[in-house]
Amino acid sequence: MKNKAYSAVKKYNMLQKNDTVVVGLSGGADSTALLHFLLSIKEEYNLRIIACHINHMLRGDEADSDENFVRKICSENSIELRVLRVDVHKEAQKRKIGTEECGRQIRYNFFEKTAAEFNAKIATAHTASDNAETVIFNMTRGCGIKGLCGIPPVRDNIIRPLIEVTRTEIEEY
Repeated sequence: MKNKAYSAVKKYNMLQKNDTVVVGLSGGADSTALLHFLLSIKEEYNLRIIACHINHMLRGDEADSDENFVRKICSENSIELRVLRVDVHKEAQKRKIGTEECGRQIRYNFFEKTAAEFNAKIATAHTASDNAETVIFNMTRGCGIKGLCGIPPVRDNIIRPLIEVTRTEIEEY
């Protein structure tokens, strides 16, 4: 897993020495693997890593457990952590949009605000499996050529080091 992620970082020129990286950290397998990978190359790139966790307040005790896990892993690794707690269900109703779309908007707004504060890149844990799902979803919607491209490895200040790693490889890791 780490070799594929490292290869993607090099191939797509995702990181430079002394970069600051805001990493979206849900506490799930993908984002935790991403954090571990970034920690493994922290010294080589002299990275400053800042984790961002959003508690969407949708899963009660499970969501709180995820937040506590993230707090613990960041504390153990001396990683600065920003946490946002938002009742996404209520916010979605207020915005008159779906809960999933609202959660996505809140996440990226939080990531972008934090990245702007530190002039940082944003690392998300999108994988090769997510990319394949996106292409299939777009095909079923009748997309054009652009939709067949899937998730870009780099878009503006967003990087996806795990984009060539499958979900199975992450689970094995």
